[in-house]
Amino acid sequence: MPGTQTLEAWNRIDTWLARHAPGYRAGLNGPADAQELRNAEQHLGLPLSSDLTAWWSQMNGLSAHPPSSTPHQGHLLPERNDPHGLSEALHDRAMHIRVIGETVPPPLADEMSAWLTRCGQDPAGTLYPDEAAPMWLPHWLPIARDGGGGGLFTDLRPGRLHGCVVAFDRNGHGAEPKWPSVANMLTFVADAFEDLSLDAEDFGDGVRIGRWAIPWT
Repeated sequence: MPGTQTLEAWNRIDTWLARHAPGYRAGLNGPADAQELRNAEQHLGLPLSSDLTAWWSQMNGLSAHPPSSTPHQGHLLPERNDPHGLSEALHDRAMHIRVIGETVPPPLADEMSAWLTRCGQDPAGTLYPDEAAPMWLPHWLPIARDGGGGGLFTDLRPGRLHGCVVAFDRNGHGAEPKWPSVANMLTFVADAFEDLSLDAEDFGDGVRIGRWAIPWT
């Protein structure tokens, strides 16, 4: 069944959050409904990956205004990333596309448009880290933010890596996908949380896995 690995991984994460980070969990939005997801695909003109659809059908991102009664710290995903909701993803995608258009000198606009069209025909997972300036394809949909102008996007072009997850920042994007799918990303997170095997009193003021401050409280 499409999205099964995503659902299994998210259930493991949700169970861990309920025990160790109820404040963070309380800040997650409720699920996106099926009509919202269909509308998003129509707006994009692209199919969402089954993994992404499954994830957003469980929670629709971290609220920008979580309940003040349930403070939390840490981040659900590595590198200070927290999940976008569907509307945030569409908004940020439009912003990235607009910024690219505004930074290209008018004499080069047609050349840039043609180049982006050619890139759109490359298979998912084909990346362009050596470009002189940051770029953004319409097929790239942000799914997480790091609070510093970067985050994670999923590549919705066709191909074996349709739905892969790529890290980006203000200066560009990674040379290769960070995970081959949203399901793999969530499985990585679930494994990392469960491998800690700590009780609440062991966490104290929080815990890090490398630079990743995981959710706590």
